[in-house]
Formats: sequence, structure tokens, C-alpha cells
Amino acid sequence: MINFKEYTTDGKVVHHSVEEDINEKLSNIIGDNFIEYRKQWDLANKLELTTDFPLFLQLDMNQRCNFKCPHCIIGNKKMTHKYYSGTHLSWEKYTKILKEGAEHNCPSISVQGNNEPLLNKNIEKYISFARKHGFIDIMMNTNASLLTEKRAKSLLDSGLTRLRFSLDAATEATFNKVRIGGDYKKVIRNILYFIKIKDKLSYKLPVTGVSFCKQAANEHEVDIFKNMWIDKVDIVTIQKYVPPVLEPGYDEYYATDQVDKQFFGGFKCPQPFQRATIRNSEITPCCSMFSSALKIGDVNNDTIYKAWHSKEMKELRLIHREGKWYKNNICRQCVNLIYPASRGNYL
Repeated sequence: MINFKEYTTDGKVVHHSVEEDINEKLSNIIGDNFIEYRKQWDLANKLELTTDFPLFLQLDMNQRCNFKCPHCIIGNKKMTHKYYSGTHLSWEKYTKILKEGAEHNCPSISVQGNNEPLLNKNIEKYISFARKHGFIDIMMNTNASLLTEKRAKSLLDSGLTRLRFSLDAATEATFNKVRIGGDYKKVIRNILYFIKIKDKLSYKLPVTGVSFCKQAANEHEVDIFKNMWIDKVDIVTIQKYVPPVLEPGYDEYYATDQVDKQFFGGFKCPQPFQRATIRNSEITPCCSMFSSALKIGDVNNDTIYKAWHSKEMKELRLIHREGKWYKNNICRQCVNLIYPASRGNYL
């Protein structure tokens, strides 16, 4: 049995690694700029700092995935039609957004939202543009199904800081239940090849990780998954399942230890202090699929800076800082998704 460290920053996502905290590792690789950025992130995470511009930009580059996972919005055609406009972020809009971010020294970006980024055959070009414009922490999640040997090398050369593989299973049988449309053996082979060539060519970046969204169909494999990957990647992430939308129909996916999860107060969401999410051209304050109801701007007409300093954004930060998030109907419903047993029992 391998000994590993366990830590969390938000209580919803638990990270495991053999070495130090992954951000300490990145601090040693990247240096002072990364250290200062993470200090600001930690303060924002505690709602103690509001920066002049978001510390993190999360971009939905496209609205496509080659998997149809049942617990995900893309696995539900009706929900996809409701929440996705079918648009993609053009190169022109992308470069405009990043140039604004660079102007304000924005340190981090994700070139992937709720989609499969490798469906974009030029995603490496987008990553390299971010690196050339001074972004320190550039991250991406992928299901690894399209990670060919050629693309493995191009991603290593792109300037990516973090690459995480979404797996959600430790066996082929479970994978086939939760990752509809994927080929388990192919995905594992692609990930192991990426790790091998990264080590062979002595690349320090990107740091690599695997993620596991814990739910009813796979909860029995959590420990197997951790031990399977802990000595192969830099970080293993176990994430609590949260339904992607407010509509009913997703309760069956909750893991056993979530079903009876009660809310006892103290909730404060750090996302309005950390990030701006861009999806369907809308600028929103969090990563939820239903955050369009909290829209603070539109990249076609507004700057991110303007949206970040908007009256709506300031009010949202205030109610979370004061612990009065329940005054916002969308935030209240989001908490209901995180703590399902508390629905209707408070406030």
C-alpha cells in the first residue's frame, strides 16, 4: 500500500499525491509569479480578497463531447438543448478575451469547460497563445479518448501547466456504465503513453492528474482507483457528484454518503471572488451550467473588467461574504444540489 497525502480547499474535491501539495510542486517549477498568484487565490478562496480582475478565466471553447455520460448534461439531449446555444468560442473572441486578461495580468485560464477540448484540432494553438500572453497557470481536462501519440507530443510542447484525465472508474465494467461512448482500454493506453513520453523526454510540465467523480455507480472503486494511479500521476482527484442542472432527474447518481448529507450552515461560495466563466458568449460568476441566470455581461458587448466590477457582481460577493447566499435564488438552489437531504428544510 502506497502512502499518500490528502488535502482539500473546498470540501467538495479531495486531492491525493505522493509528494507535496501540487501547488507547492508548481511553485518550485515556475517560481515567484506562481507563488504570488496562489497567495492571492488562497485569500480569494477565503473571501478575503477581491482582485481588480478575475484570477481565473474558465472558457467553454466548444459545446461538444464524444462521450454521453449519463450524469452529465451532454448525456441528456433535452438538457443540452436547453443550456447550450450550439455556439463555439471563435479564435477572434478568444484572442480578444486573452488580450484583455493579459492587460490585467490575469494569471490562470482553463481552455475547457463542460466539453471535450481535443475535439478542437487546434487546441494547442489556443494554449500556446495563452502562454505567450503571460498566463502562468493554463489547465485542461480531457477524457483522453482522442489523445494520439502525435497530440501527446504537441500538448507537451504547447505550454500547458496542468492536464487532468477524467476517468471515473477503476475497471472496464464500471467505465462502461459511467463513461458512455468511451473505450476503456484505449483511454488507459493513451494516458499511460502520455505519462511515458513525458517522463522519457523529461518534461516538468504539464503536471498530470486523473479525476474520479464519485457517484452511486462507482463509489465502490474509490480506493482501488486511488491506489491504481497514485504512483503514476502527480495528483489523484476524488470529486463529489453535483447534478449539472436544477431540473430533477439526477438524484439517482448521488453516492451513498451524499444522500443523507445535511446542511448545517457556514456555506460561502468563493467563485465570485476567483473567476469569470464564459459560455454561450455570456460572462457569469461561477462554473455551474445554470449560471446564465446570474449573467453579469456578454463578451460581444462588454469587457470582462466591466462585468467583474458590475453592481450585480458586487452584490453577489456581498451576500456570500455575509453568509446570506440564500438571498439569491440560484445560489440557494445550488446549495440544495450539494446537500440534497436539506431541500426545503431550511430558509
